[in-house]
Amino acid sequence: MGCQDVDCVIDFNVAVPLEQRQVIGQAGLAALLAIARCDGDPSPRALAAICGVRDHLLRIDVALESLPLITPQMLAEQVRAANSDPQWRERILRGMTLVALFDGEPSARQLQLLEQAAAAMQVDPAPVRTFQQVMDQRLGLIRLDIARRGFMGSAVKVTLQQEGLRGVLAVARVLLAQGDPVMAERYQALRDYPPGSFGRAYATFIDRNHFGFPGEVGGPPPPVMHHDCCHVLGGYGTTAAEEGAVLGFQAGFERLDPFYVVLFALAEFELGFGATPFIQGERQALDVDRLFAGIEHGTSVTADLIAGINPWEHFADPLDQVRERFNVRPRGREPEWPQ
Repeated sequence: MGCQDVDCVIDFNVAVPLEQRQVIGQAGLAALLAIARCDGDPSPRALAAICGVRDHLLRIDVALESLPLITPQMLAEQVRAANSDPQWRERILRGMTLVALFDGEPSARQLQLLEQAAAAMQVDPAPVRTFQQVMDQRLGLIRLDIARRGFMGSAVKVTLQQEGLRGVLAVARVLLAQGDPVMAERYQALRDYPPGSFGRAYATFIDRNHFGFPGEVGGPPPPVMHHDCCHVLGGYGTTAAEEGAVLGFQAGFERLDPFYVVLFALAEFELGFGATPFIQGERQALDVDRLFAGIEHGTSVTADLIAGINPWEHFADPLDQVRERFNVRPRGREPEWPQ
């Protein structure tokens, strides 16, 4: 068996010889096409997701129209023969599930194919269960899965480790619409950090987006600061497309199941029901290619920027130096901001 329950970790930096990657990639892409064709021709967004996997994650040159039909059993046999590490079968099942979610309304045919693929590949069917929850509109369970398995749970845990009781109380005050003047003052002081520093860049990010600092009335709980730091370090803006891209960036480096990090983006900006009960969702607002490019961008990062660092230990340093410290490479495009 492969990954089990909340402990699944997929390492995008695991390398295999090109010959193996070509076999795994062609079988996987054929499987993605199969799930997109369950109910007719693939939708443009499903095709964009398949191309995103090919171009940004597999990085192989193959024409989709050249791929043969594939059954779950053929898929399992071909991938296992190329490389027995269950991680590759885990990745394919997650890719199939994401493509199905991009394809439009979830269908019973897609669910059946996902179940058959999970059984044939002998991997944990957790993504398939989540797909069924989306199909059945069991939004509370989906949000619970995202909270347990995605980046917010990781951010809350590390905040409590780094800030202890103060972090617990700060989260509680946010829920009660109260402020924490001492915490707010600490964050507001970042505006006076040296120009070019990471801390000054974070404060500028908060101000230009008219966000609040943790501790301010109406401001976010401290765990959200870790996500906002990813915007700053990665060079991401705050349009819906950019939010999807930065969540992809996080999925590339976090030591979590990337499916549930990306699912946060889909719930919030693609499927329209919101990753939490407190944020209104949008439909089809993601830039699909940009999301997968974000994942590729995150794979080069050498630390988990959510759970593996304390930003306060780096805020005084030059932003470029902090990026170099964690190998955050230029993403190749400028951030975009809401009008």
